[in-house]
Amino acid sequence: MSSAEQIAIRLSDHPRASRQIELARGWGGVGAFAFVGLLSLRAGLPLPTAGFRALLAGVVGYAAGWALAVTVWRHLALAEAEAARESAELRRSALLEEIERRSGSVPNSPAES
Repeated sequence: MSSAEQIAIRLSDHPRASRQIELARGWGGVGAFAFVGLLSLRAGLPLPTAGFRALLAGVVGYAAGWALAVTVWRHLALAEAEAARESAELRRSALLEEIERRSGSVPNSPAES
């Protein structure tokens, strides 16, 4: 693979990211629903109005949780990819140095003399 080729990082294929994004969506929706529902009921709103507001807040919280989690995981996935690339480069250079060191210490074979 040439250095010009780039592999797309997909969060849906990332083992931890997809689960964490699902959790953030769920908790964002449930949390916003419960928070706005309780505030609306404590403010004395009728149950249908409080329920409607809570549902709307749940949808907004679901979307906000998803957007926030995707943004965070994009940065984390890119950082993980960069760290893996740097680690691979370090291993490669160490291996090349080891090969050079060993090839320099091997005496000439009889066929070369």
